[in-house]
Amino acid sequence: MRFGNTSTFAIDCVHEAIPNERGWVFGRMCIWAGGLQLGDFEEPSCMLNVTGGHLEGVMGRLQALEEPSFEDLTHAQLYELLDRAIYCDDDRTPAQVAADAERYFKFDLLTNGGESFDRFKSFIAIANGQVRILFTELSSEPVGVCVDLAEFVATVTAFLGWLKVEAKNAG
Repeated sequence: MRFGNTSTFAIDCVHEAIPNERGWVFGRMCIWAGGLQLGDFEEPSCMLNVTGGHLEGVMGRLQALEEPSFEDLTHAQLYELLDRAIYCDDDRTPAQVAADAERYFKFDLLTNGGESFDRFKSFIAIANGQVRILFTELSSEPVGVCVDLAEFVATVTAFLGWLKVEAKNAG
């Protein structure tokens, strides 16, 4: 199933019928942003509910993802800032680490967001009606893509609706 347009923003997913009584949806998925793939579509039997939960969280905090201080940063600079603030072990004090986590963790997108995204680190921010999606796979250089906010919302909403329907058919 494809929601959206891979050249701008899309979610590809497949429900693999793995019987369970909890409404868990197993399958494969990835996200496309500006023609670039985030996630490993070939990873089988991923619990898509985990990713759905992460995306529901993002949808619930969209307004909080607007940060004017990010607007003049390049994609690489913003990725570096967020990666350092959230994930790097450096010379900051425990109080500074806690303060950075409090301020910046909301910008995490799908890091630890399901098995499809295990090899990826990703962030999200919003400016001027555009969603900035920043990600890297393993040790590759980070990439950044801007996506229209309305297209992002419509695509994620469609995926989450599909996931709810598929959960009813999971058993």
